[in-house]
Amino acid sequence: MAEPALEAGRLSPVFDRKENDRLRKMEGLNPERARRLLQPRSPSVPHNNSVGPRRTGSNTVALGKPAAQKPASIKQECSPSPNGEARLSLVRTPKPVLSVITGAKRPRNHLNEPQEPYQRRQWCSSPPIFPPPPPPNPHTVYLESLLQPHCLSLTLRSRFGDGSQVVSTQYRSVTNAGLLLGESIQNQLDLPILQLPAPAHFIGGLERTVEGELLEGIWYNLTPEAKYAYARQLRHILNTMRLGMAQTFGATAPQAKRNILGSAFAGPYSLILDQHVQNTYWAVRAKPTCGQFVAFLASSFVSSVPANVATALACHFRSDYAIRFTHGELSPRNVVVQNSKIVCILGWDSGGWYPEWWEYVKFFEARTGPENQDWYDYAAHIFADTFPAELVAYQGIARCQRY
Repeated sequence: MAEPALEAGRLSPVFDRKENDRLRKMEGLNPERARRLLQPRSPSVPHNNSVGPRRTGSNTVALGKPAAQKPASIKQECSPSPNGEARLSLVRTPKPVLSVITGAKRPRNHLNEPQEPYQRRQWCSSPPIFPPPPPPNPHTVYLESLLQPHCLSLTLRSRFGDGSQVVSTQYRSVTNAGLLLGESIQNQLDLPILQLPAPAHFIGGLERTVEGELLEGIWYNLTPEAKYAYARQLRHILNTMRLGMAQTFGATAPQAKRNILGSAFAGPYSLILDQHVQNTYWAVRAKPTCGQFVAFLASSFVSSVPANVATALACHFRSDYAIRFTHGELSPRNVVVQNSKIVCILGWDSGGWYPEWWEYVKFFEARTGPENQDWYDYAAHIFADTFPAELVAYQGIARCQRY
């Protein structure tokens, strides 16, 4: 069976080949292709075109040379021979080598030395400075007296469809500053707030009864649709409060119209507050600005906070924010509801005229129960304007303050 195959021109096995037979050395190839490969090349075509040293593109760039040593070229036909016949050979005419090769791989040392200078963010070189307190005078003494607290006995009466009711009583602390803000809201806007007297109109404690229940006690059991409905009601209340008070309260407090922030005003001075769960930071300054308010927040940092950290946090805030009326502690524990409607907003002790981002960042600092943690997920439905950059910066400020 092997002899007919050999006669037909097929290659022989390895053990049957002859060393001097070039065709038999190409074992495994098609016989016809092997014969073509053994045919002599045309004498007119050069066999050894010099292409320079063999180097990879990355190596040559590292040496500061083009990516390929072989010159780029084009094929050009030779001039006719003396006998009138055109020559078959082609010569290569080298192209000029460009100084910069597009797409060439950069050397490793080039990565450590960028071609263009790094553009650093323009950072404020000098953070805002909180001015020293003014000397005592009748205006400053009056503003400090507004921090005096009072005990409020609040009774909540919840009625159900079957005629039963649940009565609960809780005790809260209210300050003279909160009472003044409540009185101003009652005189200027139609908002659902607890009716309380002015500081000069009562002596002793306060007692009030409200029909409804705290949103804190029912939020966890509400459907997403009901939570969304309450969030939209709060959105309407906040929009009315922020715009209405800024426009109408100027008749009795011209300072608010001149974009001077604070919770209460007397003469050229303002009372500014930053209330937390255990501490309330306060200060009295003459016509404080947005920058000075940020400096006021930084003044309560613990001594171990590096100066560079305090400067970086303060520089996250602009100095040209609008001043808006603010509640300052918007949480389910300060919202009374009845029959799927908000009937009362409590806790105005932290309110006042503050930078427009203040309400938004304090929303995430107001505490609620662990079962109501999705309350913060509805911030986008409660606030028409959000301030994520200021929120991040204030989170850093709150963690540097003394508690």
